[in-house]
Amino acid sequence: MDAKQTRLGIILALAAYFIWGIAPAYFKLIYYVPADEILTHRVIWSFFFMVALISVSRQWPQVKKLLKTPRKIFLLALSAVLVGGNWLLFIWAVNNHHMLEASLGYFINPLVNILLGMIFLGERFRRLQWLAVILAFCGVLVQLWTFGSLPIIGLGLAFSFAFYGLVRKKIAVDAQTGMLVETLWLLPVAAIWLFASPTARPAIWARTPGRSICC
Repeated sequence: MDAKQTRLGIILALAAYFIWGIAPAYFKLIYYVPADEILTHRVIWSFFFMVALISVSRQWPQVKKLLKTPRKIFLLALSAVLVGGNWLLFIWAVNNHHMLEASLGYFINPLVNILLGMIFLGERFRRLQWLAVILAFCGVLVQLWTFGSLPIIGLGLAFSFAFYGLVRKKIAVDAQTGMLVETLWLLPVAAIWLFASPTARPAIWARTPGRSICC
């Protein structure tokens, strides 16, 4: 990987974390909408966004190749369930005043990633890396002590996202193609839930133009 690719990777990572960081503020703007309904919109619009992205990047040959491997398709169904559950829990936490606990979950997540990497991927660390892990673990312990109780929501977010990453690592498919198939798996459920669920209220989105597409 050359220096230009490294810089681009850093810029894209910072942009992704910035968008992810301000997402709770957006969800707070639509706090009156049930979390499951927000999730259905997020899935549906994510699917169409991925279709557009795949088209622009001309990655349809990769999609066709992936569709010929049933094992990967079914593993992506599992990863779709994991990421969908993670999205739902995060949205619910933000809209029900559990933002601190949700944030704590993503401090715990790297430690869970390390554990899964050692167990399932055979990863090992050098001494300095172990020092970093120990310092991170101590930092999380301090946060847990300050929090004062077992962060059930935080643990749910940490483990669901960690297992999602593990499954995606095992599948070995590029990010765009994988996300397209994941949202395709979730799309029928989201569409049925949106139009059939008694909690779905389309009128809400009519009163808030411009917000639903950002879910």
